[in-house]
Amino acid sequence: MTSLRNLQRSTIPTLVKKMSKYVIVESRKNGMDAIKLLEEPFSGIIYSYGRVSFEEDEANDKLHLSFEYEIHDKNSKEFSDMKPFENYIGDILQQLIHEGIEKNSLTYTGGIDDENRTGDPIEPDSQ
Repeated sequence: MTSLRNLQRSTIPTLVKKMSKYVIVESRKNGMDAIKLLEEPFSGIIYSYGRVSFEEDEANDKLHLSFEYEIHDKNSKEFSDMKPFENYIGDILQQLIHEGIEKNSLTYTGGIDDENRTGDPIEPDSQ
């Protein structure tokens, strides 16, 4: 699921961290982090991730990454096919997840999946 919304450029950038393909920016409007892409053909696009999930493919021994995102500023760019953009930001998300694991700095903010929980919300379910 994607959502497109244009924000005025003055509400977005405050540079926080520079990477090679992107910079992390903070919205002056709401203080939330977003990503500004630096390489063509996506240079100048500012977006943020929404819900991120993993889907197990047991038959092929793979884990598929799914995510939602919101584009805050398209930087006057138009695309007829969003798949290349989604693949590009999917690669960045994978990089961010790997870095977060290495630095032990990931934060889960999605709550508890009640369908898979049967016991005490504090204690893990026994397997």
